[in-house]
Amino acid sequence: MGIVMHGDVGTTPPLDRTDCLMALEAALRWWGADVPEDPGAGELAQLLDEIVERLSGGRSTEQARSAAELLAQAAEALRAAARLGGLLPAISLWHLRTALRQEAVARGQLAELAASPL
Repeated sequence: MGIVMHGDVGTTPPLDRTDCLMALEAALRWWGADVPEDPGAGELAQLLDEIVERLSGGRSTEQARSAAELLAQAAEALRAAARLGGLLPAISLWHLRTALRQEAVARGQLAELAASPL
């Protein structure tokens, strides 16, 4: 799969469902999730929900809360893809790519925060 990389976030969307799910698995591992072997979109959405809770917790920063909102949107896109299952593959792929984009933006926000001087 020839994805052009910018930092550690792909700038070209994966071409199929399998590649999207693999990219989302890798992204969730970056966030510290313990991803099971061969997860489906619904399982990935649940893991994202756990990450959202962690980022939204008590003393989180504005950037963390903003990233959590984006990840919540990504989780919703994954739930939509899970509901579709094998029906309407083009729509399901759109939802998976949407989840990837939202995750990439959330990760970028936190990377900017880490790179900015205090």
